[in-house]
Amino acid sequence: MLSLGIDHDAGHWKVAAWDEQVAADLRALRDSGEVWEVVNEVLALHPATPTVLPSGLGVPLTRAADLMDQDIAEITLGPDGRAAEDLGAFLVEARRRALRAFCIPAVKLLPSVPIHRKVNRLDLGGAGALCAAAWIIHSVGVRGSEPASCSWLLVHAARTRTCLLAIRAGRIVDGTAELTPASDRLSGRNLEELLRRAARTAASRPRAQAPWPHHALAEAEGEKLTQAALGLLGFHGLPYAVVIGDRGAEIERLLDRRIPLAPSPAAGAGFEAALGAAVIAAGLTGGPTAGLVQHLGLREARERALDWLAPLPSR
Repeated sequence: MLSLGIDHDAGHWKVAAWDEQVAADLRALRDSGEVWEVVNEVLALHPATPTVLPSGLGVPLTRAADLMDQDIAEITLGPDGRAAEDLGAFLVEARRRALRAFCIPAVKLLPSVPIHRKVNRLDLGGAGALCAAAWIIHSVGVRGSEPASCSWLLVHAARTRTCLLAIRAGRIVDGTAELTPASDRLSGRNLEELLRRAARTAASRPRAQAPWPHHALAEAEGEKLTQAALGLLGFHGLPYAVVIGDRGAEIERLLDRRIPLAPSPAAGAGFEAALGAAVIAAGLTGGPTAGLVQHLGLREARERALDWLAPLPSR
């Protein structure tokens, strides 16, 4: 059964055409126009191909034709409060075309994550990280193990953020999303204004300051991720972490000898999110991965990305 998975990350697009019986067709594309060319090419030969679309901060399982403007606004919401406009335009076009396509939940929306871990947290890991987890869990199953045998920390290192997902018995139970140091420090209007103020202050009060070591940002990221990973490993009693994604090799070097690591059991390095989206698309439409979709609880997700955000009650 052929299915399509589409991943979007900071203006970069990836498409996976996946069939359990043949090698996946993986493509990295420059823009949404090239994505539509690939989609049209596949649908010309296989008009009923199911597809999972990039879903950002997620919505309850929704067909593309049924997407509302509010759904698209929540999916495309970025960590700095600004929308990913290219993704929004792509989803509007997908809605117009009424494809056999779906948007899916992100980690926060899953019923396997307890409510208290969602309070005042917007991003526990986007839909792309969830798809990457689905691909790894599926790959373990191909080797003869049940999803319930999967218990480890997944580190999904995308271009602008790294998501850490605690997986117990094949279900995601906790997560966190860490921006890369450059994104963390240099994105968003408020941060830009702080940098301008810092520059004016430095100009008015010159002082000796040693130049930044070239490795300072890498060390900062490695230390921050180590702290987060050790916390999740220890709290959930997980034996090791698996590192994947576009920056997987880089992040693995940063974490090496700091936390216990195991090699990824899956092929398709850098395409895990797109491959997982295709695996989920097949499962949503009665394909061989329907059991995985059910195990992850995707159909049971009812919450929204903006739920559970409120001032804490005063004591």
